[in-house]
Amino acid sequence: MDDEKIDKLLEYIKPVNSFANTNHPLPPNYSNLENWAAYPDKDGQQFYLPHSSLNLNKNNNDVDVFYIHPTGFFEKTWNSFMEKDRAAYERTEMMLGNQVSAFNDSCNIYAPEYRQATYYSYFAKNSDGMSAHDLAFEDVLNSFNYFIENFNNNKPFIILGHSQGALHAQRLISKFVQGTQLQDRMICAYVIGYIIPEILYDELFPSIPMSSSPLDTNCIVSWSTVVEGYKRQRVRTIFWTPSGWTMQKMDQKIYSTNPFSWLNNNDWYDPPKCHSAVITKSPNFDFADRLSIKHSGAKKSLKYSSIQDFSVSVNDENGLLEAKGPLVERMKKIRYFTGDLHSYDIMLFWGCLRQNIKDRINAFDAI
Repeated sequence: MDDEKIDKLLEYIKPVNSFANTNHPLPPNYSNLENWAAYPDKDGQQFYLPHSSLNLNKNNNDVDVFYIHPTGFFEKTWNSFMEKDRAAYERTEMMLGNQVSAFNDSCNIYAPEYRQATYYSYFAKNSDGMSAHDLAFEDVLNSFNYFIENFNNNKPFIILGHSQGALHAQRLISKFVQGTQLQDRMICAYVIGYIIPEILYDELFPSIPMSSSPLDTNCIVSWSTVVEGYKRQRVRTIFWTPSGWTMQKMDQKIYSTNPFSWLNNNDWYDPPKCHSAVITKSPNFDFADRLSIKHSGAKKSLKYSSIQDFSVSVNDENGLLEAKGPLVERMKKIRYFTGDLHSYDIMLFWGCLRQNIKDRINAFDAI
């Protein structure tokens, strides 16, 4: 979306009241399974596969994944309602299908639905956006504590977060996993699609290293994907640190791992054998629609992209994961395409992520 279209969207979804003067949705009770978007005994898009030849293990795995979904809320209030007949929940379901489904042959999948912050929160000119994320994080923390105490049974686990989910995952790991017994059980954390500035990494994670190889464990894995040469248009974004909320420049150097090599260098890598990019398909759903309020009920499926070939490299100056090649050229024809591949951070690397999950689990077991 270009600047003009983003401005129109923001004008339309700007919350009517300040955060302090808003009647917020009640906090969810995570002992009620209705407040979990995914868990092993709940059928859903987290069990979608792009081809029937792939293996599926819904439960009884030795490892759990705790998944924090990205932003799918575009209404005129600060935090989302959690009713399942709303469009925000439909977007959560789709993210289960094209993101955490990569884990469905190796991990038991747990994903809370939470009072996510509105998309507008990233553009608010006062502290209301940060307050909306504080409220959302309350739910993430409460659901994670419930997951650990009632579902996990002392098993090793992985944390996956994308975009807003990655921002919450950073905070969760920094404040409530790091330095506890949980850190030893955390195989790794895939914290994807939200910046981790190099200058702030040691403040966030003084005892958790950034991954630098495909078999590292007890580590952080992160990347943010763009077309080669693309410069992000937003100047600053909100960022949580142990010292409090800050505004961080989007063009500063960030940490990234290349998911074709799982290295941090700036070489260009072609797809490895495990590569498969996926897309969500639906014959009667408008994927570009951000203004719908109600769940469409449209049937979705997960498919392999018809074009798979592209290459990626970590930009040495800004740390963004840059992509080029036939698949990227095809994506440039998508409506509202700008060059930012944020929405596709996981879909583009679904097969490589699926294999790397197994590789890191095996490496963890071997320690």
